[in-house]
Amino acid sequence: KKAQEFRAYFKGLGAEISEEKSPKGIEDDLHKIIGVCDSCFKEANEAEIESVLNGIVSMLVLIPVERAENLILAFCEKLTKASGYKLGMVALRVGWLMFQSLDEHSHMRYHVYYHLVQVAKQVDQVHAVFKDVDRLKQQFSVCPPSNEQFQKLLRLLHEVLVGCKKSDQAAKVMVELLGTYTAENASQAREDAQRCIMAALEDPNTFLLDPLLALKPVRFLEGELIHDLLSVFVSEKLPSYIHFYKNHKEFVHSL
Repeated sequence: KKAQEFRAYFKGLGAEISEEKSPKGIEDDLHKIIGVCDSCFKEANEAEIESVLNGIVSMLVLIPVERAENLILAFCEKLTKASGYKLGMVALRVGWLMFQSLDEHSHMRYHVYYHLVQVAKQVDQVHAVFKDVDRLKQQFSVCPPSNEQFQKLLRLLHEVLVGCKKSDQAAKVMVELLGTYTAENASQAREDAQRCIMAALEDPNTFLLDPLLALKPVRFLEGELIHDLLSVFVSEKLPSYIHFYKNHKEFVHSL
């Protein structure tokens, strides 16, 4: 019944969807409904939009999660399409409801949260979904994401935190990210390590530079100019920096 109501509602908004229920069942109904649900973003009434999207969440959580995976991903993808502050805030609240509605044993919580951070970035509300790294780990303690997934999330969080000038938190996230690499895969952390050193040199008040030198991915850069520059900063000897600058002017200016 609810599926038919949604079909009629979206058809009324001009979306390409029939009012007839799918003979294949609720999952196919939801597939079609989610496919056009962003058409409601053109509505002026945010309360109505939020109510409709929350209704879709309440249907999604009734489907066994292993069968709803693609539907949940498609829905989250639609939420990231909400443009402007007001719609973005609606999408953020709906996404948070989706996240909270999933069982904490579900690996889908990671994917929903990743999209949530993307939505939060668009409306400059990262503080609404991220407090600190410890809380983040706690949220996923029952069903932790894979190492690669966690790295991807930390990279996104770092980018968002830097973008909204939360350099203190960004620094902690970056150090956490570099700490997820082992001796075996430290070489893959090259870009992350360089980004971290750059951020540290730009904002030496936030970072303790010494501990950075101990991180495996940073140690892997030994012998490279960026690592030499970090070492110069750690030693805090002005003559060494002047010497480095004289020899590597182009490199310093490229930063």
